[in-house]
Amino acid sequence: MQHPRRTRLAPLVIALPAWLGLAAEGFAAGKDMQWLVGKPLSGARSTLLADGWLPQETALTTAKGVPERSRGEAGTLLEAGYPEVERCTGSSRNYCFFNYSRRGQCLRVRTLGVLRPPDSEPKVHGAGDACPSKQGKR
Repeated sequence: MQHPRRTRLAPLVIALPAWLGLAAEGFAAGKDMQWLVGKPLSGARSTLLADGWLPQETALTTAKGVPERSRGEAGTLLEAGYPEVERCTGSSRNYCFFNYSRRGQCLRVRTLGVLRPPDSEPKVHGAGDACPSKQGKR
């Protein structure tokens, strides 16, 4: 005769690894991406790509119809091989926004700084689970 407690725990033991995998995936996609903060953009991006995050291009444009990602520092980053750049503020602090997706989840990375190889590279300033802007013009 089987022990009743073992019988009731068996489904939990079988389901636990799958549940832990989903929990870990949700953890990595949400607001707990602060481990990226302070990393150079190229290193953070390499880690994200290796973890299955895919660059997401956006279609955000100015009121005149110019793609945001082609203007100023965003254009420099786009030409340097960062198709996921959405826009840059262009202010003296120069924040830029990059978008990634993985299995239906969104990740937006914000950097601070400018790309001027080999002297400077933007560093990650923040990351969260925001999706790219859906608006066509701003």
